Amino acid sequence: MQEKRIQFVSDHLVDQIVQGRKTASCVWLNQLDDEDDYNHALVVGEYYSVYKLDRTPACKIRIVCLELCTWDNIPERLWRGETDMSAEEFRSDHLEYFNNPTDEFEFVAYYFKLVESNQVRIVN
Repeated sequence: MQEKRIQFVSDHLVDQIVQGRKTASCVWLNQLDDEDDYNHALVVGEYYSVYKLDRTPACKIRIVCLELCTWDNIPERLWRGETDMSAEEFRSDHLEYFNNPTDEFEFVAYYFKLVESNQVRIVN
């Protein structure tokens, strides 16, 4: 079975995952199934090795939920999981990533739990 992989846009985000602070992220709706060598399609229940930008493994996560969201209705679970203090902060942090979206803009939130970090298995 091929290892499923995922990368984030910055190592700072990966560090937040390793620290157990970040438990959610988001992706463009039309990119949900996009794949390359270091990013595989997101599937609920699957495990993913998280890689830093230099392509070194940092931890392993399990996707526990996917949620369709709109820009004008950011779920609290998402902005808290993204380590933001409010939906407004989430919008500010993601405005450029989503290219100044309209209120009706749809995207996918995904929620995950940390399973392994630095070769240490997390017991839940």
